[in-house]
Amino acid sequence: MKLRTRIAVVAAAAVAVAVVLVSAAAFVMARQQLRSEIDDSLVERAVAIQRLGEDPRGLVGSEGPMRRGFGFLAGSRSPAFDTVYYQVTLSTGEVLIPEGQETLPPANTDSATDSLVLTDARVDDVHVRMVTVNTDVLGFVQIARPLTEVDATLAGFAAALFVFGTVGVLLAAGAGLLIARSALKPIDELAQAAEHVAETQDLGARIEITSDDEVGRLAAEFNSMMAALETSRQEQQRLVRDAGHELRTPLTALRTNIELLGRTRDLTDEQRTELITAADAEVKDLSLLVGEVVDLASDRYTEGPIEDLRLDEIVASSVERAERRFDVEIRFTAEESPVRGRPSALARAVDNLIDNAVKWGGDDGPIEVVASSGRVAVRDHGPGIEDVDRDQVFDRFYRSASARSMPGSGLGLSIVKQVVDASGGTVFAEAAEDGGAIVGFSIPTATSE
Repeated sequence: MKLRTRIAVVAAAAVAVAVVLVSAAAFVMARQQLRSEIDDSLVERAVAIQRLGEDPRGLVGSEGPMRRGFGFLAGSRSPAFDTVYYQVTLSTGEVLIPEGQETLPPANTDSATDSLVLTDARVDDVHVRMVTVNTDVLGFVQIARPLTEVDATLAGFAAALFVFGTVGVLLAAGAGLLIARSALKPIDELAQAAEHVAETQDLGARIEITSDDEVGRLAAEFNSMMAALETSRQEQQRLVRDAGHELRTPLTALRTNIELLGRTRDLTDEQRTELITAADAEVKDLSLLVGEVVDLASDRYTEGPIEDLRLDEIVASSVERAERRFDVEIRFTAEESPVRGRPSALARAVDNLIDNAVKWGGDDGPIEVVASSGRVAVRDHGPGIEDVDRDQVFDRFYRSASARSMPGSGLGLSIVKQVVDASGGTVFAEAAEDGGAIVGFSIPTATSE
């Protein structure tokens, strides 16, 4: 069932419930009003008979005893009664009724109360309203009034309520369908845009935002999502293109060395060793490049839970590892720096910063590492970063003119940027005052967050 149909059904159901409740209340009030008039007349007649019953001499009409004509009752009829049924149950158990009248349901002679009792009954297949009163002289007197007119009126009223209620429900369903169609038009456009993207893979599709309500916000979020997907696809395509370009060089060199080893049979041991060493170096570079490409493509360092951790402790561990791996001097300065992040990802980012500093300035002086307030800065005393390269050192596969002859893939600092972006921070690269470069990042601290 479509959403607009469900909305129309819900609207119709809500109106139907309201109509049923209102109709039921109106019917009960009308029934109570119509029957209360009859009840009042019956009670008035019964009270009059009770008073008459206090004087036995009034129990005889002009033509003889009441048994013969119920003269005392007939004389007290009011214009409100077209047809009235009477019945008297004497204390002896004898039942008296007018000639030609059907017998009313028997009175409850076991009751000693003299209060009035109103009940519904059927006499000769006619629905009647009946009052029963206990008198000291006559015994139980019953008076009944047909409810034919009341029932007919209530039946007509119920039919009218049903007809108008049904019409109201149908109108509500139609109005709900029209309103739902109008209200859900932006969602239909959103669905059509999603279907268009699924069919054509066109991530440039956007939805025109015409309002600032919930639907407008949904359209805006959809556009933002499509923009992010489009950017992600472009970056993936660029990554594949750049990776293919970077992989071509070591693969070509490796293939050349292997072909030389296979075709040239009169190589000396020294030449053979040299070719094997070169091939081994190319395989290592190739393995490193493939691993870094996989890391970037899979966002492995942006996955996993975010934890409370100490950035200064992570940097200290990276410094210890670098000191074991490289024969360089590293000066480490740190202050307590609580942050929230992914430990393995931040550790990889710091490792890459120190590796980059060792690569460019390991032979020119000590590597200086400072960690405080969510900021990590790694300084080397190498040639520094040219102004034209400063804004691109964190791009994937970017290698300056001076770096193209050096080993590396150009992905180390790209991984740093990816990790820092996922942590909500920023990266920086700047020239040091007395030579060298300062490269690092800054992420929000736990207290500032």
